[in-house]
Amino acid sequence: MGRRIDRRSFLKRSSGAALGATAVSLLGPSQAVAAGENVFRSAWPPQAERPWAGPEYWANPLEDWRIRNGRLECIGAGGDRNVFLLTHDVSSREGTLAMSVRVGRMEDSEDLDEGYAGFRLGIKSFVDDYRARAIHGRGLNAGITAEGKLFIGEVKTSTPRVKLNQELRLNLNAQPSGGRYAVTLRAEDTIGKTLAEVTRQVQGGWLEGGVALVSSSGKVEPTPKPLGNLTGYAFYPPKQERGGNVRFWFADWIVDGNKVDGHVNHTFGPILFALYTVSRGVLKLSVQCPPMGNAPKEIRLEIRNGGNRWKAIATAELDPDAWNAVFRVPAWNDSKDHAYRLFYVLPDASGKLRQYTYEGTIRKDPKGQNEITVGLLTCMWDMGFPHAEFVRHLGWHKPDVLFWTGDQVYEPVGGFGVMETRDPELLVPSMHDYLRKWFLFGWATRDLTRHIPSVCMPDDHDMFHGNIWGCGGKATDPGLPLEGDASQDSGGYKMPARWVNMAQRTQTSHLPDPFDVTPIQQGIMVYYTHLQWGGISFAILEDRKWKSAPKVECPQAEIHNGFPKDPGWDALKDDVPTAELLGRRQLDFLEYWAADWSGGTWMKFAVSQTLFACLATEPYGDSDDTFDPRLHILPMGEYPPNDWMMADHDSDGWPQRGRNEAIRKWRKGFAMHLSGDQHLGTTSHYGVDDFRDGVYAVCTPAISNIFPRRWFPAQPGKNALPDTRNTGDYLDRFGNRITVLAVANPHRYPGAGLEALRHRATGYSIVRCNRQTRDVYVAVWPRWIDPAESGARPYNGWPVTVKQLDNGLHGAGWALGKIETPGRRDQVVQVLKEPDREVVYTVRINGSLFSPLVREPGTYTVVAFDPDGGYRQEWKGLQASKLQE
Repeated sequence: MGRRIDRRSFLKRSSGAALGATAVSLLGPSQAVAAGENVFRSAWPPQAERPWAGPEYWANPLEDWRIRNGRLECIGAGGDRNVFLLTHDVSSREGTLAMSVRVGRMEDSEDLDEGYAGFRLGIKSFVDDYRARAIHGRGLNAGITAEGKLFIGEVKTSTPRVKLNQELRLNLNAQPSGGRYAVTLRAEDTIGKTLAEVTRQVQGGWLEGGVALVSSSGKVEPTPKPLGNLTGYAFYPPKQERGGNVRFWFADWIVDGNKVDGHVNHTFGPILFALYTVSRGVLKLSVQCPPMGNAPKEIRLEIRNGGNRWKAIATAELDPDAWNAVFRVPAWNDSKDHAYRLFYVLPDASGKLRQYTYEGTIRKDPKGQNEITVGLLTCMWDMGFPHAEFVRHLGWHKPDVLFWTGDQVYEPVGGFGVMETRDPELLVPSMHDYLRKWFLFGWATRDLTRHIPSVCMPDDHDMFHGNIWGCGGKATDPGLPLEGDASQDSGGYKMPARWVNMAQRTQTSHLPDPFDVTPIQQGIMVYYTHLQWGGISFAILEDRKWKSAPKVECPQAEIHNGFPKDPGWDALKDDVPTAELLGRRQLDFLEYWAADWSGGTWMKFAVSQTLFACLATEPYGDSDDTFDPRLHILPMGEYPPNDWMMADHDSDGWPQRGRNEAIRKWRKGFAMHLSGDQHLGTTSHYGVDDFRDGVYAVCTPAISNIFPRRWFPAQPGKNALPDTRNTGDYLDRFGNRITVLAVANPHRYPGAGLEALRHRATGYSIVRCNRQTRDVYVAVWPRWIDPAESGARPYNGWPVTVKQLDNGLHGAGWALGKIETPGRRDQVVQVLKEPDREVVYTVRINGSLFSPLVREPGTYTVVAFDPDGGYRQEWKGLQASKLQE
């Protein structure tokens, strides 16, 4: 899956002079000119030097293309390098099609390997969406081979050759002909002389779809080829490996004909998407752009100031690594909605400044609402991209805030492998590789995030890791190769700190300010913080950054990629006293946060990347999850006979002491735990010393994944729910207590959409919080189910209702009597254990009467107070009395 690149060859290709005359723009003042809906003509600015091709295009991959000297240049040789046209495609109606482009070699210092340059047309994909066609599309290739032979679909041996040490113009024309199309491809020199020509009869369906320019190394295979069945990685076009030396430039690309349709609303950029939060009167907003090279760096934030008038309130500069601009606006009026606009100017081909805008809504703080709806999301692979049905179905629930808990990026998404490197001179293209994949997340979700406040939290794959044990920010062992698992198993970060900070900035710079901004090792930044929204306080945690490496801490277990390979190893022995999970800084933060109920806070959640238990089984004998993508998916109602539990150290079931210490902190504020990562939707109740003495946990399923994890323990849990043998009380392989309440296992679910996604139990979670009852309603939804339809239901076992005080006081057997705050409703109550006044818990009560419970006998003090006012009352020396059974 990984892809390493040679520094010398990359630097040579990206700086080498191009052969042929410098292209001159023939167009007027816009980036690309559309003379009517069905005519497109490129106009790459001669003064621009940047990797991004422009708003009308998607480059595959971003890091292998640039615009320079008014041309589009392929600077990275490999299979299937292409630039897809977003704004025009070829319709199914009968008509004419004409395309032309100027083309030349980037350099002629060596003989060309196999490959070709030219057009791709009739581009189709498994998902019928122009964005999917741009990423995963395949079609009919037509162009000129490295031997100088013109071809349409396949190369004929009898075709004459054209010399490639010159600039050419390729002209393609398609005309209806007896129920088919006569397609002609002609090569001309710079004065219009025809050098070669080929013609072929093709069926009309071969032309229908998207169009692209291609510079591709490798054998020229016959096209088009059928899409086939969508399984595994098959949604990526084949033969995208780096290599060869076929690198061409293009200019003056024209697409014309009455068979062509224009879609001016399909542009993407230069403002790609935006993310924002508002917390305690401070707006944080990040705006993501592509790598803009020598273009202007300033972006302006405006709000509508009555009517249609816009008022500028702030400016920000694009970061030269992350290519985002971050706005921080204090004293934000969060009592009303604000329409906002992001404003950017970019020189066009004539040198004039063209204006680009991006609009959305900064919502008012919903603290007056009785119910707050949280959307909980994780793991967005590009199978099913752009995930339109998921976006539509999630939006139906009208969430007040979205939490993207990790793996917004996977290394393979978008195809073309992954660019891992420690070489400083290759760091920029590696960052562009990450950005390309990050852009896919924003492209899919921006119609949600432009209006709804969103929290993004990077996980291991966002860092180009399969698993990550951050070890306080140290670098992984430099003597180990980046490919495979050995490097990440050594603990720390594989990628350089500059790269890590770039990726974190893209995803987290719009979050509320960190609780403590002090960087960790290597200067890696932190983002753990808390968000106040709708009267709910969310602790945003980093459960990878300080986590110890199990291979280092438990050498006898022979751990590989998080799984012990010693068959005799007892995972209960993994409870290493020195191993860290959240780290002391975050634990201290949680102690403070659990006691802070200011600003009208009436409920709390802790949010992190993964579950604090290991709910995973595999067929008996399997020692890891290697075979998960190929596991047999069971029909509905079937249960495997011999699964056994796994000890996956990537879960936060390990280290056990760190896990339990975190849960004890959360229950001090009655904070449910929200997470993702595991590809398995579950709702459960943590236990520390006893079953269910901790907080509830929601682990949301993957939006899209190819690893269908499952929970099919051979034995039913104690106190299992009726007709659900995989619920109830369990000790996981690490000895952690957990009560399973609902599971969304992979099955052959019926329904619409891609079967490969349905069978993997993909979806999302909706968490509704009721201020009046202080109850939480959890539902895990299949992504393919339209919740607007009559009879639509979440996965079997949901919804689950959780009472706020059961996040820590479930089964508490001791009482401190009743306290009352006459004339004062909904005060904050804190219970302290004497004699050292240790805080047991803090909560905002519902009403003016409260009966505090505790889990053990002793003497206590209860304090009722208003954290935003002057009221305070204490009840000292309260003796806990045993509740009657």
